[in-house]
Amino acid sequence: MVSGLQMDYRRFQSQAQLACYTNERDAIREYDATTPITTNLMGTFKDLDYFEWAKEMDVVSWDNYPGMDTPPSFTAMCHDLMRGIGGNKPFMLMEQTPNQQNWFPFCKVKQPGEVRKLSWQAVAHGADTVRFFQMKQSLGGCERFHGAVIAHDGTEESRVFKETAALGAELDRIGRRIMGSRIESRVAIMFDWQSYWSLEGCVGPTTGFNYPNEVHRFYRALWRRNVPVDMIASTTPLARLSQYDLAIAPALITVLPGVAETLEAYVADGGTFITGYMAGIHDEHDLVVPGGYPGKLRRLMGVWVEEIDALAPGETIEVHGGTVDAKGEIVASIIHREGAERLATYGGDEFYAGHSALTVNAYGKGKAYFVGTPLDETGMSAFMAPIIKELDLKSLDTPEDVSLSVRYGDGGTRYAFLINNSAADKRLCLSELNGGTELLTGTVINDLIELKPYGVDVIALR
Repeated sequence: MVSGLQMDYRRFQSQAQLACYTNERDAIREYDATTPITTNLMGTFKDLDYFEWAKEMDVVSWDNYPGMDTPPSFTAMCHDLMRGIGGNKPFMLMEQTPNQQNWFPFCKVKQPGEVRKLSWQAVAHGADTVRFFQMKQSLGGCERFHGAVIAHDGTEESRVFKETAALGAELDRIGRRIMGSRIESRVAIMFDWQSYWSLEGCVGPTTGFNYPNEVHRFYRALWRRNVPVDMIASTTPLARLSQYDLAIAPALITVLPGVAETLEAYVADGGTFITGYMAGIHDEHDLVVPGGYPGKLRRLMGVWVEEIDALAPGETIEVHGGTVDAKGEIVASIIHREGAERLATYGGDEFYAGHSALTVNAYGKGKAYFVGTPLDETGMSAFMAPIIKELDLKSLDTPEDVSLSVRYGDGGTRYAFLINNSAADKRLCLSELNGGTELLTGTVINDLIELKPYGVDVIALR
């Protein structure tokens, strides 16, 4: 009962704060019927169910403040999440710092070109604005050392001011033609705030889970191959879900009413679905679904998870089979197959060595994959590779730390954003970009592309 009350409080907290926002919005609307109204969201912020919030906002906006060790793939995921909660419409990058943040234990300054890279990354994933906090650095208060376009020195001769002004000039030159263009994806990842609350609120079998990190574990394998992703709610209706060839639900511990039935219909009609460890255990009241894990997903997945072993911090378990030679961490699902086919097994010397670690179940015209343990980056990439190939998802290989995103405009124009997320020079050739025009320089692409540290090319293709 305590668990259920915790979930009820989480919902109440989100809904109560949303009511505050809608009350303020409605008060403004009495005097202004046309100006778009929004408020600053914060990516994977835990306390508020942003899918519910976005329904009440005219445009989604958010504050992007990655830490100095935040992977670029995680930042990309956050942009896609903010685009996703708004129904995949363009969003606003409401805030970012033009230099260092002030609330981390160690606040690194941004490297030359890094803020420009972060800004164009937002545009590449669907932003139609690039904005900053703050314009002028405050003299007091807790944010006195938060970066600003104009720092305490008050000069326009600073590196930060000049870089911000140059970025503004770039956006002014080519931004209008990109605005309103869309991202097209055949892959959806479910981000579920109910599972977020439930997974991290569990007392057992481990305290090792961070829900956004588990979503990122799957997202990263697609980002690395430059496969575009839409982020959706777990309650997405079948009509919309069926638009995707692949749907992924990482750590979907809470299965809300109707979700299992929708997923069964989606896969039966030819969809491919991936879930795994910790999935299907709870209902909407945060109570365990009796009858064996993964609860209402058991028939779809074709497996029974009898036990869940917790791995200590730093402990891993071997996973071997087919193209996968990897390590799992945090938990290991002890799986019995009920119609599913084994893809990989656990190694090592635990009593369940040789049990299935990865499975696939044929269900109607489609397939359902169960991932028994959180795979390391190499393992997740190896697991996803044949699925990407089988579904003929358009993937492009780029050098390490180089990402490619595409927005689709009217009239058949595509805008390809080639971004170097590192402080090292990169060289590459992509025949798919040949003949395109780099909008910032006017250069026509012909095989070799050279990217400076944190370099960005915006290429128009027909």
